[in-house]
Amino acid sequence: MRNPNRLSLLLSTLILSSAAGAATPVEQADALFAPYAKADAPGCAVSAWRDGKLLMEKGYGAASLEHEVAIDAQRTVFDIGSASKQFTAAAILLLVQDGKLKLDDDIRRHLPQLPDYGTKITVDHLLRHTSGLRDYLILMNLGGVARGDVSTNADALAAIARQQGLNFQPGSAYSYSNTGYLLLAQIVEKASGKSLAEFSRTRIFEPLGMQDTRVLDNHETVVPHRATAYVPTGPASFAQLMSTWEHTGDGAVQSTVADLAKWDANFYQPKVGGAWMVEQLQATGKLNDGTPLNYARGLMVDKYKGMDIVYHGGAFVGYKSELMRLPKLKLGVAVLCNRPDLDPASLARKVADFYAAGDFPAAAAGAAEPQAVAVADPARYAGVYWNVREGMLRRVEAVDGKLWYTGPGMKQELLPVGDGRFVRDPKRTAKPATITERTLVVERPGEPAARFERVTAAAVTPEQLALVAGAYDSAELNVTITLKLKDGKLWMSIPRFDEQPLVPVFADAFGTGGLVVRLERDGSGKITGMVAYGGRANGMKLVRRG
Repeated sequence: MRNPNRLSLLLSTLILSSAAGAATPVEQADALFAPYAKADAPGCAVSAWRDGKLLMEKGYGAASLEHEVAIDAQRTVFDIGSASKQFTAAAILLLVQDGKLKLDDDIRRHLPQLPDYGTKITVDHLLRHTSGLRDYLILMNLGGVARGDVSTNADALAAIARQQGLNFQPGSAYSYSNTGYLLLAQIVEKASGKSLAEFSRTRIFEPLGMQDTRVLDNHETVVPHRATAYVPTGPASFAQLMSTWEHTGDGAVQSTVADLAKWDANFYQPKVGGAWMVEQLQATGKLNDGTPLNYARGLMVDKYKGMDIVYHGGAFVGYKSELMRLPKLKLGVAVLCNRPDLDPASLARKVADFYAAGDFPAAAAGAAEPQAVAVADPARYAGVYWNVREGMLRRVEAVDGKLWYTGPGMKQELLPVGDGRFVRDPKRTAKPATITERTLVVERPGEPAARFERVTAAAVTPEQLALVAGAYDSAELNVTITLKLKDGKLWMSIPRFDEQPLVPVFADAFGTGGLVVRLERDGSGKITGMVAYGGRANGMKLVRRG
């Protein structure tokens, strides 16, 4: 166990360092992670390196609360969530080099069991999140599959194969999709004759000396030195937040910050895949109409303080991660955490700041954070906004004179910089947003802006709600969803999940969490079914029974 007086000792060290001069980058990092450097709480492993030289590698907090084991940056293994996607993309590119497949292959050439939607979906559409395929995680949740279930690639593939439509025409839009990368794992298996786990081990991890890294495709596997993931349940209490899902491709890589540094080194002196693979992983895409994207293949490419940044994060059950690099400086940072209430992306960038403070372009380094301007009656911008194309419902809330942009699992400040003009998440992304009397337009890095229409909840009487109640069957979701009236409110029941209240959001539309359902009626006005929208999975039809 770590010394319980570690935090006080650390603060004393920083005070002495400050008296003697400016704190070193390691001391700054220690101060940044001090709130999580507790023996009785989960935390993070952090590593930073530059031009092949290790700058820092430290653990903060507990890897196991049950066994009182501290996080060891060298050895503690974390599930890196969606940061796994770059390894899946690398496996595909290695098979392209092997001549086993092509980026413009129709995916049904490799996976003929998938539906024919009357349009070609390519391997590269999957890599770039432009396929239009519905996200299988939403499909499985709506189908009653819980986190504690054992769920395999075959189960997920069956859920995908049941879909009768797409979110959009392939290549016409960008929508982050775990489905694409799960299918890429299946394509690796078909083309190579090996599971993604075995292929990645022999072609990527072992050649790079990543001895503590693996693709976990069996939840019963013993993973040496793996951190348990937790979720806060109170000010100083935690519960386990793990999963028995065995899906691969979109996630499932288990790794350490030390191993991720070895992977990062491959981008400068490639031992695996050569210069071509490294270039292709970082080559950003574009839509059919030429709109450029920031998503490359398993990696995001953007600007940070005037410099190129290449990165990807992950979040799965109680794990969160971020792996980023500033290629011009050959500076990389990895932050892996075993608690979901932290922001590794922000933490990693702050660590990078400590080591690159004098290297950013003068204009970017000296740029001030956006400043708020006075806005008369900010509450007039508050409301509910609906994006029909992407099936997203967002709210703008006014709290204590501030505006907040909220959605499922998301809450970002809207800082007013002019009349109807805002920046979203000002301390991190500072992306513009515009609100008019009828619309909300939110700029997004590397993809088209999201346009929302302001909607008003229609008054619905209990008698009208009673007409909505009933059972709704979906062949696409393989489930019956039941709506019932209770205490004057409409409640939705999905097998094996708690009842959820359905709140009217606009005419003939109800919402709960990240889900919106819209009623369908025949010519006489009789309710015949519903259409479900989950953001990354939209248009699933449910037919009213009876």
